[in-house]
Amino acid sequence: FAFRNISEQIAVGDFRKTPIQAEACRVMKQQTHTALEGGSRSGKTFITIYSMICRGLQVPSRHLAARFRFNHAKTALAMDTIPKVFELCFPSLPYHLNKSDWFFEWPTQRGGTSELWLGGLDEKERTEKVLGHEYSSIFTNECSQLSYDAILMLQTRLAERTGLPL
Repeated sequence: FAFRNISEQIAVGDFRKTPIQAEACRVMKQQTHTALEGGSRSGKTFITIYSMICRGLQVPSRHLAARFRFNHAKTALAMDTIPKVFELCFPSLPYHLNKSDWFFEWPTQRGGTSELWLGGLDEKERTEKVLGHEYSSIFTNECSQLSYDAILMLQTRLAERTGLPL
């Protein structure tokens, strides 16, 4: 898959950010930690996944979207939101879902691939799987379900050296 430049690729789909989504993207670029608020179906998860895919388009990198229960990450993110973001925002970008390890993979602008892993923190084995990698970005979906200790543990994995701001 060849890119002309990243802004051309991003503009291919029918998706256009609302002013609030544009502001969320601006804030996420400038901050190390960002909490988005809004009602159900307001687009918080969609714009955060969009932002992570955009980051992954720049350089080969690994990203994590985690929830307390892995099954919720699988059904809400892997089977709904993430494919919608790819299809609406990046319709010509090929991607693959690895259902063995539960991560999405797509080509980057500079060659190589990026990954968006799904994680659950509800069982020791799943938490250890998350701890086995370093990430360029971490998204805690429905973070109010996670303990502060879980957030601190996740932050230790925000350590991938790709040139992207962590």
